[in-house]
Amino acid sequence: MTNRWSWLKERLCKINSNPARFARDIGWQASRVYELFSGKTKAIPLDKIAQASSLLGVSLDSMINFNSGLSNQIRYLSSEEAHLHNFYAQESIPEIDIYDKDEDENPAALKEIVYDYNGNNLANKTIRGTWKMPADFLTELKVQKSDVYIIEAVGDSMEPTISSGDKLIIDASAKGKKPSPAGVFAIWDGVGISVKRIELLPNTEPQLLKISSDNPKHSSYERQITECCLIGRVAGVIKRL
Repeated sequence: MTNRWSWLKERLCKINSNPARFARDIGWQASRVYELFSGKTKAIPLDKIAQASSLLGVSLDSMINFNSGLSNQIRYLSSEEAHLHNFYAQESIPEIDIYDKDEDENPAALKEIVYDYNGNNLANKTIRGTWKMPADFLTELKVQKSDVYIIEAVGDSMEPTISSGDKLIIDASAKGKKPSPAGVFAIWDGVGISVKRIELLPNTEPQLLKISSDNPKHSSYERQITECCLIGRVAGVIKRL
């Protein structure tokens, strides 16, 4: 007998998601999503249904009725309905202070804290506030809400691209990976945290990163990739005029 939640697997695949990401996005345990497929768990908690229907592109009324067992029919939103839904839908994005650290904190501890950030855990970093952003805007940036947070730029090394005080939208899906393709990243370079233009230098052993500033007053430098940790790619900039 086919489990009534079997459609969810196909839907997650179609929207380029998976059970673990879906669970994280609605604030649920991944194990519970897998239990839906096995039949051990029968329904999604009611306080998470609205967010689940939004992520899946399912009409809220059909999701509620299906979840409660009143109906076996799921109605997906039309392209026009989905566009309007995304246009009006708002996502809460945290702004965090990734630069704060105790005077006695050593670089090794700092690197470990940066690595621990995973979207659910801000790794003891200070949450400075929450931004409301249209879901449609995040889609245009090609980022997932669960991977995104905001930091404030410090210093003039990336002028004129980025100015001190600008708000940077960070895509944490790049955390701990190689900077491919090259671009602007928040990085821990073995000394401290900064926002720089990063590229892999080919044919180097051990592999090197070129770390550059857009401001010509600041010199570029190189680091072994094992000495650094990418915190995230800069997906967008919110600037003052």
